[in-house]
Amino acid sequence: MESKSMSLQSPLYNEHKALGASFTDFSGWEMPLHYGSILKEHQGVRESVGLFDISHMGSVFVSGTGASAWLDQCLASPVTALKVQEAQYSFLLNASGGVIDDLIVYRLAESVFLIVPNASGVASVVSHLMDRLPESDVSLEDRSGSVVSLAVQGPNSEALLQSVFPDCPLAGLKKNQLTVVEEADDSIVLARTGYTGSDGFELFTTIELGRSLWQRLLHSDSGIAVAACGLGSRDTLRIEAGYPLYGNELSPAISPLQAGLGFFLKPSVKNNLKAMPNVSATRIVYYTIQEKAPPPRSAYTIFEGDLAIGSVTSGCLSPTTGRGIGFAQVDQSIELNAAEKYTILIRNKKYPLLFTKRGII
Repeated sequence: MESKSMSLQSPLYNEHKALGASFTDFSGWEMPLHYGSILKEHQGVRESVGLFDISHMGSVFVSGTGASAWLDQCLASPVTALKVQEAQYSFLLNASGGVIDDLIVYRLAESVFLIVPNASGVASVVSHLMDRLPESDVSLEDRSGSVVSLAVQGPNSEALLQSVFPDCPLAGLKKNQLTVVEEADDSIVLARTGYTGSDGFELFTTIELGRSLWQRLLHSDSGIAVAACGLGSRDTLRIEAGYPLYGNELSPAISPLQAGLGFFLKPSVKNNLKAMPNVSATRIVYYTIQEKAPPPRSAYTIFEGDLAIGSVTSGCLSPTTGRGIGFAQVDQSIELNAAEKYTILIRNKKYPLLFTKRGII
């Protein structure tokens, strides 16, 4: 009898199982896809607040007197410009300018940083950084799998968290800022970051505190409707918001410039990428299908007339508009908002689409 390979499980696995979650494999993790309806969970985030377990993401702590300067050398964004209790989106790049992983860097203290890579990128990020770790002044600790990470997303997220942490000044917390909440058992990093396009927060803490926090948020006495949400709605929400997904819009073969994310880069990195050959042969763009159509899926072909010019990297029917939306990797020469010029082939029929500014919300 063949042995079935075991997936990694979130520390909150039993909580998800008790809620009747349908699970899916995501980068080797057995994670909730939904708890009954992706559409309802998506709408829950847009209308009130959704609670996501994102503990499959990595947790890599970098500390020491040389941490800031060293990370500035390693990452594609200006880490030294980060103030204490601020976060920023960044990239780890390979020699050809492709993306090893995209990640968030949180500056917890003057010499302490939390790096959150994708689940699929933890090993490559840690390996890349360890190979470049100086002999002194910088320490790296990979705590992935031992940290509970939660996303609280939606217009009522601040009110929900304020009911759970009444003494925490959340209203003054701007986007990409963070604070640390001290509890009796341990501390909670609480940051105004997220991946849905709605207002929201991400929280990082220990496993035991994380389990109780999940219950406190899901069953608060605030009177606010809270939806437990899986990776299905997380995907449709990020596509509506125009946020890329590693492995789809970003990869070792796709640079941040090709992905339209050059504004996150240090000028020196941006100039180096521009000088590389073939860096702009294709680009990642956002599309909206202009009439009712079946859902666009990854690898569907996009045409200019009879000429295939690219393919879908991510797609869905927007729960907000009902129209097909997503990302595609296409020829560099495409035009934005060029009506009646481009089509997508879905189930042997072509539907008109526009390449537009990314995101519909």
